[in-house]
Amino acid sequence: MTYHPKIAPWPEEFAGLLPVSEVFYSQQGEGRFAGVSAVFVRLKYCNLGCSWCDTRFTWEEGKIEQGALFSASDLADRAANLIASSETIPKNVHVVLTGGEPMLHQDRLPMLIEKLGGRGFHFFEIETNGMFVPSREMVKRISWWNCSPKLTNNGLARESNIVREALHAIAATDRADFKFVVQKRADLEEIARDFEPLIGAENIMLMPEGITPQSQLAAMPWLMEECSRRGYRFSPRLQVLAWGNQRGR
Repeated sequence: MTYHPKIAPWPEEFAGLLPVSEVFYSQQGEGRFAGVSAVFVRLKYCNLGCSWCDTRFTWEEGKIEQGALFSASDLADRAANLIASSETIPKNVHVVLTGGEPMLHQDRLPMLIEKLGGRGFHFFEIETNGMFVPSREMVKRISWWNCSPKLTNNGLARESNIVREALHAIAATDRADFKFVVQKRADLEEIARDFEPLIGAENIMLMPEGITPQSQLAAMPWLMEECSRRGYRFSPRLQVLAWGNQRGR
């Protein structure tokens, strides 16, 4: 099942709980904070379902795992336990809320962030497709927005991928980067036409599409050159270079 908020409300039995796919300790692989140690909280369900999605196990029928509903307190405990035996100082460890699409759950995320703050975490990233206008509570509590608007290379129509009000609201926080998964040079024209006027070239990052180190390395040279030419920034996908498409990385 792909949960879509325009089709049905969130099931009542999930009230106050978060559907969790996995929680793990690793390094942020993408964006401004690439290389920073982080606890990842990966939530289930997505409103899109991109053709090249590398986390289909969070939303696709037949692949999504059932169960695993956590309260904010239990999930915060689980996150804290991941680093309890390490020498890492919690204030130096980010929490990355990811998915799926974590903004499907934004009504419950402020409580999770509050509980995580009580366990010693101080910096909260969220990875979102930029299709949901953030609540006032989310704007206040999220430290950095890693927004990845989808291009039509995801197999969906343009109107299925873009919500201008949401992109404007995220950009207005002044705590956001906008990362685009690029397959081919034509994708760059789509970014320049449909997104650059909304968010500015200085906020755009390009990432190569691909789930193997080989595919990443093959695309990096020309994509980095395009970043220099267009005034964009390049983002690596370190987790793919190091581990391919392995889960929990």
